[in-house]
Amino acid sequence: MADILKNEEINTMIYTIGAGVGADFSIEDANYDKIIIMTDADTDGAHIQTLLLTFFYRYMRPLVEAGHVYIALPPLYKMSKGKGKKEEVAYAWTDGELEELRKQFGKGATLQRYKGLGEMNADQLWETTMNPETRTLIRVTIEDLARAERRVNVLMGDKVEPRRKWIEDNVKFTLEESGEMLF
Repeated sequence: MADILKNEEINTMIYTIGAGVGADFSIEDANYDKIIIMTDADTDGAHIQTLLLTFFYRYMRPLVEAGHVYIALPPLYKMSKGKGKKEEVAYAWTDGELEELRKQFGKGATLQRYKGLGEMNADQLWETTMNPETRTLIRVTIEDLARAERRVNVLMGDKVEPRRKWIEDNVKFTLEESGEMLF
């Protein structure tokens, strides 16, 4: 745990949540009812999610057991058609949803693929990922956390063979990322 506490971002998160960490964790002291993990919708974002989920699993498990940890789902695509007040905009979170939007919008639509949250302007980020009325959240369960910890142990452990096998079985190397999550 000493190595973890050397990380400035982890320390900021512990301080902000306000409930301590490890054996000193007390859910009653938590400053928030929802802890939302918001990362890019790509493999780097999935890796960061895995690390954060593993941290919560190991050191703040009561937050998860009480249903207080969530993952925000930013969209992968924005499709638009028209201009000004007549502009129609929709978002897709999967390739399947994108295909449905292609059918719905027809020819002349503009497609934007988001590679990261930083590519969205403030209004788009609010509308798609932060607004409690329109955002999509996944409540994290203990089963999700156990899987995340196993994934971290495979991908970041000292044993090369399990990591090599997992990458061969689960990662598809292409010129363009598919946007699929690693979980």
